[in-house]
Amino acid sequence: MPERNLVTWTLMITRFAQLGCARDAIDLFLDMELSGYAPDRFTYSSVLSACTELGLLALGKQLHSRVIRFGLALDVCVGCSLVNMYAKCAADGLVDDSRKVFDRMPAHNVMSWTTIITAYVQSGECDKEAIELFCRMISGEIQPNQFSFSSVLKACGNLSDPCIGEQVYGYAVKLGLSSVNCVGNSLISMYAKSGRMEDARKAFDILFEKNLVSYNAIVDGYAKNMKSEETFLLFNEISDTGIGINAFTFASLLSGAASIGAMGKGEQIHGRLLKEGFESNQCICNALISMYSRCGNIESAFQVFDRMEDWNVISWTSMITGFAKHGFAARALEMVCKMLETGTKPNKITFVTVLSACSHVGMISEGRKHFNSMYEVHGIIPRMEHYACMVDLLGQSGLLVEAMEFINSMSVMADALV
Repeated sequence: MPERNLVTWTLMITRFAQLGCARDAIDLFLDMELSGYAPDRFTYSSVLSACTELGLLALGKQLHSRVIRFGLALDVCVGCSLVNMYAKCAADGLVDDSRKVFDRMPAHNVMSWTTIITAYVQSGECDKEAIELFCRMISGEIQPNQFSFSSVLKACGNLSDPCIGEQVYGYAVKLGLSSVNCVGNSLISMYAKSGRMEDARKAFDILFEKNLVSYNAIVDGYAKNMKSEETFLLFNEISDTGIGINAFTFASLLSGAASIGAMGKGEQIHGRLLKEGFESNQCICNALISMYSRCGNIESAFQVFDRMEDWNVISWTSMITGFAKHGFAARALEMVCKMLETGTKPNKITFVTVLSACSHVGMISEGRKHFNSMYEVHGIIPRMEHYACMVDLLGQSGLLVEAMEFINSMSVMADALV
């Protein structure tokens, strides 16, 4: 274009961000500033979304300081982007910074409420708070939209509380949003996570228009509730509809095979996904590692892992867990060292597996080192299962006095697990 203005720059940045080209969006933002144009609230909102996509918390914080300086931090559009960025980029799934941004906003609309509710649900540990926020939103006479309902139904599912979920769904029916796919799909998942597969199937059957997410929700529900026969029947039904199958579908099928130890069925699925061209998909490879490991074939699991082109924390943790559960503690701990060398940041589940492996072979100093590194190096706050692993390690090594001292020094009250 021979002439560009703020609107054209912002439109291009926004479009790049929406199309998943986050790095290009940020580069374009920098080019715009070098060209002498001052960003507005829409520009900042889009570039913050790009930072979220790439997990660039440091850059996001710099942009936050700038929007404060230019008086844009109180804008709802910018505020929502900041809430989302802090929620998705924060270490250890903490949402404190997101909540601070939300609380400082002078006015809220359905978008800001939904963003903070979703942030709490996605954090993995704040589902009760998400439901409380939903109640506050509707008591303040702001009408929820389909995304609000979808998020709060997920929270109910995570808590295995279908009673509250049914009340929420009743409100969605009242507002005429129950037939929206994302609401129906969340209802299916909620019932499935609560173990109520008959209700999940009813919710699935009454959906007016089913999409792949709907099928994936019910297939995953059957797989996780160890109803493998229904899982594979639905898989055939998906194939007949012509909707198509994605990586999540195959991952759920592999989970179903693993839940009943049906390695033969898992190998059939492996062959099918190779035919479909999913052999290099990271999600699929992680599911294959888990399936082979849970079915007792640790070497096949390692072969899948070894052929992967790119690993994430789930890949490493699945392989470490496989070695640890099959009695190869030394190989599990060796994998931990390799993972850290690649720069992959371990998560809470990784440390449970690592500490369990140390306990199985009585590696006290190694266990202490990993436990101390959780918070000091990786910023992960130990949970009850981590404390339990350490107590088990000390107890099995005959260090009962040290085990009691460790329990007394815990920052939380010990429960039956410890």
